[in-house]
Amino acid sequence: MQYLFVGLGGMLGAMLRVAVQSLRIVPLQAWHSTMIINLAGSFAIGCLWLVLTHYNAPAWCSRLLVAGLLGGFTTFSSFSLDFIALVRDARWADAALYWSVSAVGGPLLCALAYWLMYKILNS
Repeated sequence: MQYLFVGLGGMLGAMLRVAVQSLRIVPLQAWHSTMIINLAGSFAIGCLWLVLTHYNAPAWCSRLLVAGLLGGFTTFSSFSLDFIALVRDARWADAALYWSVSAVGGPLLCALAYWLMYKILNS
């Protein structure tokens, strides 16, 4: 049954990812969209992790939302591929910016989200 929840969440996360990538509010390159998605997903997983733990949510919630939905939404495999493509094309500044913002910003946003949710839930 847990695979069903992961699969359902993954399908929804992948669909959400494509929807976000399809939004062209400002002109972005493909790697910009991936970076934004990874940062948003890092923030979301920080919130969800604390909320699910705080409320002792059943395992299926974590499977559906964290492993499935966010796993399908934030694919660091896409991050890796985009990074390698930038390096391959000798776009060193773009590659460095992409890697550093994603690798530093993601964990920072996850920690910020955890801290914010902790404050909200314990106030």
